[in-house]
Amino acid sequence: MRDESALTVVRSGAPGGRPVVRIFSCAGQLLGSFLWEGGKLAGWGWSSELELLLVDAAGKVSFYSISGARSPKQVSFGPELEAEGVSHVLVAVRDTVWVVDDHGATDQPLPAGCGGVAAMAVSPNGTFVALSCNDGKLRVMTSDFSQQLSEFDSRSGVPPACIAWCGVDAVALRWEGLLLLVGPYGDWLKRPCQGAVALVTEVDGLRMVSSSTCSLLRRVPDALVQVYKPGSTYPAAQLLDARDLFDAGSARADKLLRQMAGHLAEAVEGCAAAAGLDLSKTRQRALLRAAVFGRAFAPSVAAPLLRETAQRLRLLNALREPEVGLPLTMPQLQALSLPVVVNRLVLLPQHLLAYKVAEALGGAGQQESVGRRSLAIKLLEEEPSAAQQVPLLLSLAKTAGISSSSSSGNGAAAAEEAGGAEDTLGRALLKAIVSGDPDLVYLVLFEAYRSRPLPEFWKLVSPRATARKLFVKFTRLKEPELLEKLYEPELLETLYVTQQLHQEAADLALESALRHLVPHGAAAAGRPDEAEVAKAISGLQAAAQKYTHCRDAAWQSKAATEAAALLKEQAKLERDTGQSLFVGLSLADTIATCLRLGHAKAAANLRSKFAVPEARWYWVKLGALAAAHDWEALDAWAGERKSPIGWEPFLQAAQKHGAPREALDAWAGERKSPIGWEPFLQAAQKHGAPREVQARLIARMPDSRAKADAYEAISCPREAAEVAAKLRDGDLLARIQGAVSANSPAGIAIAQIRERFQGR
Repeated sequence: MRDESALTVVRSGAPGGRPVVRIFSCAGQLLGSFLWEGGKLAGWGWSSELELLLVDAAGKVSFYSISGARSPKQVSFGPELEAEGVSHVLVAVRDTVWVVDDHGATDQPLPAGCGGVAAMAVSPNGTFVALSCNDGKLRVMTSDFSQQLSEFDSRSGVPPACIAWCGVDAVALRWEGLLLLVGPYGDWLKRPCQGAVALVTEVDGLRMVSSSTCSLLRRVPDALVQVYKPGSTYPAAQLLDARDLFDAGSARADKLLRQMAGHLAEAVEGCAAAAGLDLSKTRQRALLRAAVFGRAFAPSVAAPLLRETAQRLRLLNALREPEVGLPLTMPQLQALSLPVVVNRLVLLPQHLLAYKVAEALGGAGQQESVGRRSLAIKLLEEEPSAAQQVPLLLSLAKTAGISSSSSSGNGAAAAEEAGGAEDTLGRALLKAIVSGDPDLVYLVLFEAYRSRPLPEFWKLVSPRATARKLFVKFTRLKEPELLEKLYEPELLETLYVTQQLHQEAADLALESALRHLVPHGAAAAGRPDEAEVAKAISGLQAAAQKYTHCRDAAWQSKAATEAAALLKEQAKLERDTGQSLFVGLSLADTIATCLRLGHAKAAANLRSKFAVPEARWYWVKLGALAAAHDWEALDAWAGERKSPIGWEPFLQAAQKHGAPREALDAWAGERKSPIGWEPFLQAAQKHGAPREVQARLIARMPDSRAKADAYEAISCPREAAEVAAKLRDGDLLARIQGAVSANSPAGIAIAQIRERFQGR
C-alpha cells in the first residue's frame, strides 16, 4: 500500500485514485489485492487466522481474507472490540500514557523531561513496553508502568520512523538508512538499512521486510552457541566432533565418547535442540546425525525426541520453500501450534502440503479438536504408529463420554454417544494389544477403569485375554482385594454366559480358598481358626467343581479335591491330638509329624486314604524315625521284609541322626547288605569306629582294589597284600610291599604271599 504522506502520480484510468492493497507472501508471491474504500488508515495488522485487519481514523475495523476478499465481519473500537477479547489499549498523549480497558482509563505518568512519546512497542510476551521519547532516549518499562528497567540515549533529535522488539532480547529503532538495536544492558549495535523497511516482531527475533527481501534478525540461540562457538567444550560440541571423527574413520571418536560418558544424554539433547534452531539444512543434517550417533550410547534419551525433531524440521524446511512462503523457526512453530499452521496452509492455499502435514503430524488430533470425530477416527485408521493412535483414541472416547453426560436429557442421543465411547475405547484397547506394548495396554486399562463402572469395565476387558491377564497380574500385586470384586457372583454369572471363562473363575476360586489359610510356622495368634479352615475346605471343593467345567483341567480338579480332603483330615488330627501342628502342611509332612508324635495308626490311615506309593512311604517313615532317634523301631522295621528302596537310605538316615556305632556294626554282621558295604565303612570311619570294627567291615567287601586301599588306610598291609594276590595285581602287590619294612613281621608275611603269587 502506498505511503499517503508522499506525492504520487495518478495516471488516467485509475479508479478515483483510491489506494490498492496488495497481499504478498514472504517470498514475494502475490496472493491477492483489493481497493481500499474506507477512510484514512490509522493502522493495520494480521490476526492469528491470517485475516488482514485495517483500522481507519474513525476506529472502524475491516476484515479481509488472505486472497483479498472482504469479510462481512466488522467491528469498531468500543463494546464490539471488547467482545473480541481486547484486554486494554495503550494511548500516548503528550507526557503520559493512558491505559484504556473496559473499566475506564488510567493515567500512567512518564519521567519528567521526556518530552512525550514518539513511538512505543509492546514485547511479544506482553511483559515490557519500549518507549521512544522526544528527548531522544529509549526507555523500557514493565507493562504496568510501575518500574523503569533501562534507559538508552540515542543522541538523535529526530524520532525514529519505526520501533519494534527483536524477540524479548532487544529493541530495534529504524531511521532513514539506519537500524539501531539496543540490548537490555545498554549495549547496542547499528547496521545500514536502506529503503523502505517494515519491522515485524516475532517471538524469537525481528522480521525485516523490504520491497526485495524478507530477512530474520535474531539473537543466536544458546544451543547453537554451545555447538559452534570456537573452542567450545560443551557436550553437544564434543559429540558433533566425535561424529565427524567417526565418519573420517579416526579412533579419536571412541576416545571422545569415553571422555563424555557421563554427559552423553545432555549431548544428544543439545544436538537435537541445535538442529531444530539451525536454519541450514546441511548443519541440521549433521547435528541430527551426531544426535543419533550419541543416542546409541545413551539409551536413557527418549527415542521420540529425535523422531519429533526430524519431523518438525522436515515441516519447517517445506514451509520455508519460496513456493510456500512461510519461513518459520522452531520457536515460532511451537508458539503457533500445528493446527494453526495447517489452517494457514489451507488458506494460502497449499492443500497438498496441509494434508501431508496433518497426516504425518496428527491430522486426526486436529479433526478431533474441531469436533469432527468420525473423520478423526477414519484418519486414525491410517496411522501406522500405535503410540500415536492409542492416546488419540482415548481422547476421542473421553470426549464422547463427556458428550453423553451432557446429553443425558436426550435419551437417544446419550445412548448413541455412550455407544460410540465404548466402541472407541474397545478400538483403542485392540490397537494397544496388537502393538505388543504392555505400557500402551496399561494406559488404556487404567483410563477405562477410571472412567467406567466396574461391570462395564470388566465387560470390555474380559473377552481380551492379553488385557485381562495384564490387569489381573497388576491387581494381584497392587490391589488383591479388587479381584474379589471383579469375580463377585453377579459378575461371574454374566461372565460365564457371555464369555465362558470357566478356567479363570476356577483359578481365582482356588486362590480365594487358599487365602483363608495362614502359612505354616506363623505365630499361633495368626493361625486360621476352625471357621477359616471350614471356609477353605468349602472353597477348595467349589474350585474343584468349577474345574470340571474346564477343558484339560482334570488334574486341577483332582488336586483341589484331594487338597480339601487333606485339609479336612488335618483339622480332625488337630482336634484329636489337641496340637495345632497339621493345618497347612503337605501330605508327606503330615504323615511324618504323625510318626514323630507316635500316632502310627493315623499315619497309616493317611497312607491308605491318599494311596501313598510304597517307596514314598518308606522314605517318609525312614526320615521320621531317624529324626526321632528311634533306632530300635528303625531296626525292627528294616528287618520286616525286603526294602523297596534298598538299605542305603537306612544307613544314611542313621548316620545323619547320630546312630550308635554298635548299631552300624550289628547291621553289617547280621544280614547281607543290599547297598554294599562302603556306606557302612564310611559311617564307621565318620564316627571313629575301632580298627578291628573297620577291618571286619572291610572284610565283607568284595575283593577289589578299593578293598586293598581300605586295608592300607587302616594300616593292615598283610590283608591288603592278600587282596592284591587274589586280584593277581602284581603292581599293587609290589607297591604294598614297598610301603613296609622288609624285616618287619608284616614285610616277611607279604614276601611269602608274593612268593606264592609268583609261583603260580
